[in-house]
Amino acid sequence: MKTRIGWLLLMFIVVSCAGVSRVKIQEIVNEPSKWNEQEVRIKGTVVQTFAVPFLGQSLVRVDDGTGTIWVKPRSKVYFKGDKIEVKGTVKVGLTIANKNFGFIVIEKEGDR
Repeated sequence: MKTRIGWLLLMFIVVSCAGVSRVKIQEIVNEPSKWNEQEVRIKGTVVQTFAVPFLGQSLVRVDDGTGTIWVKPRSKVYFKGDKIEVKGTVKVGLTIANKNFGFIVIEKEGDR
């Protein structure tokens, strides 16, 4: 009995510490209402960037092999070809007649 309780406690701790799991970009694109305002972790390659390095600001488009999404890093400037993993909040950019155009992940402050 003690062993079973110990294993259950260990599993609970592992699941609790796991945090936000990684999401495929295509999942966000396919179900924007599910992911809007949700915290996600995405990983991919920077394929496009708009950056002002001396201000430490950038906006990058990330490709994970399933699709692309814009990411607003909190302060670091990424460049084309960089491999990144970002934890942040999904925001739907524009909605017209129940159609969503543009998605962005705003990196969460304090995480990397």
